[in-house]
Amino acid sequence: MLRPTARLTFLCVGLALATAASLSSVPARAATASPARVIDLTYDVYLGGLHIFTFDVDMTLQPDQYRVTAEGGTRGTVGWLYKWDMKLAAEGLDQNGRIEPRRYVAETDWQSNQRTVHLGFAEGGRYDLQQTPPPEPDPDIEGGLPETLPDGIVDPLSLAVAASRTLKENGHCSQTVPVFDGRRRFDLVMQHVDEAMLPPSEYSIYQGPAVRCSFSMKRISGFRKSWRSGRQWDDDSSAPPTIWVASIQQDLPPVPVRYDGAIRLGRIVVHLTNAQVRTEPANAMPDERASQQRAR
Repeated sequence: MLRPTARLTFLCVGLALATAASLSSVPARAATASPARVIDLTYDVYLGGLHIFTFDVDMTLQPDQYRVTAEGGTRGTVGWLYKWDMKLAAEGLDQNGRIEPRRYVAETDWQSNQRTVHLGFAEGGRYDLQQTPPPEPDPDIEGGLPETLPDGIVDPLSLAVAASRTLKENGHCSQTVPVFDGRRRFDLVMQHVDEAMLPPSEYSIYQGPAVRCSFSMKRISGFRKSWRSGRQWDDDSSAPPTIWVASIQQDLPPVPVRYDGAIRLGRIVVHLTNAQVRTEPANAMPDERASQQRAR
């Protein structure tokens, strides 16, 4: 039976990450009166050739702050059998090239079982965490919640914005970023692979040259004991998943155009199926500094 797992959630986040990295060519510090530029992307997820999931990734950059969202749900035959909807959102500050997350929200609905996580960040490694419904004790989970968070910590979506800084400064993907999602604490390790040519595909809107990056995960706490044996992104495969990033048209910065990985159920491939650019008024996004949550 297909069940929602951290792997598919992180897959969506991984594509959001690559999306943000691709936006490094879009100035985050435009004049205050300038409208924000937003790129809307749609991706279809296939497992063993079967369409199982569709999600949208949006990223908005404004002076000194950012917002990233990802929203998706099961589709096709799988959608008829199993309902899984997911909404992720993150907001924070962008100050002197340093990403400071302030709020992360994750809403999931698996077969009418709804869960919500509200995670707020503050200075000194403090944080506020609210989960609805409250999690029940689980002896299969290793490690409790961290007392404090390390310097430079980000949520899974703010990770996207942080990753863009390294790509912009160094011109490659390689980096390690500490992450906390309200339950799991891990380090995401990205590696630059090479440049490749993607052939035409009836599933994707893109063909042509692309930069290829791989990533893996170093688990620290909050994961199931069954994941203990491996240190790779996916314990079911020795090869780390790969993302291809490319420019699909002249007026757009590079965006993620393909994902390729494997789990026990089979091979997962994600294709870019739509990309649009729009603008929002400069005051469309609230100032996170005025709405910072109570710190733990």
